[in-house]
Amino acid sequence: MSVIEANNLTKRYGDIEVLHGLTFSIEDRSITLVMGPNGAGKSTLLKIISGLINRTSGSLSVLGEDPWNSNKLPRKVAVILDKPYLPPYLTVSDIIKEVSEEFNYSVDDAKRLLEEFNLLHFMKNKVRELSTGTKQKLQIVFALMKNPEVIVADEPTANLDITSRYQVYNIFTLLREKMGLTVLIASHIPAELLGFSTHVLAISNGVLKFFGEVNKILRNDFLEEFYIVVDNVSRALKVLDDKYIEVIGNQIKIRGDLPKIIRKLTSAGVRIFYIRNSIIDKSIKGETGWE
Repeated sequence: MSVIEANNLTKRYGDIEVLHGLTFSIEDRSITLVMGPNGAGKSTLLKIISGLINRTSGSLSVLGEDPWNSNKLPRKVAVILDKPYLPPYLTVSDIIKEVSEEFNYSVDDAKRLLEEFNLLHFMKNKVRELSTGTKQKLQIVFALMKNPEVIVADEPTANLDITSRYQVYNIFTLLREKMGLTVLIASHIPAELLGFSTHVLAISNGVLKFFGEVNKILRNDFLEEFYIVVDNVSRALKVLDDKYIEVIGNQIKIRGDLPKIIRKLTSAGVRIFYIRNSIIDKSIKGETGWE
């Protein structure tokens, strides 16, 4: 079932057309990596899907509604922007309380989310006292507290270190598995996100270059082994049950269907800290026309 349907979607600013007739369909319970170089039109596309700006022409449906004219979608779609805005003079605790009341979300569950992102010790801090990276992680927590059906995330990990970025990827994957969450996430670091995604939507200069399943890009017979750094090697070995796995410290070397491997690990509670492969980035950029 599709949750987002776009047909010949176009956006112009005056005489400049920044999106050129995009047509695609986002499946329910999918994680779609929206990728492309700077200036490709990723942010414009996600803002249209979020209902923050209107399209110029074409049709768009999100959960059966027009995002520009819907009063229901703001409670069903959580938007995470690359530059977080949170009330600067409120404490984290104040905001947690307000968001919990507004969306009927348990404060205890909210604290567990904060703990997942190592944020519990900031409860008494005012937002203006926090670093940009900490604010970004808080924005992600507050988005999850809406219990959304869809998350639209525009470079949500842009201000985060690599450990925090992988925390976000792990949580999105787990929520997709357990709660049926649909995620669109734009990134300029596609190699990191590819293994956590089910689909890829690639645009360049406002033109759709590729849309389809990740496995159409990741050819398992072509790629060399992946090196995956995990928090629990013994549990990872039990979950994967592959005699060809090689253990090197806290990382495992394995060849195979990377998205499937990632889903198995995250579903079993194994945290992934890093994925390394020497040719993923070049491979997907070549396949999607990202020069």
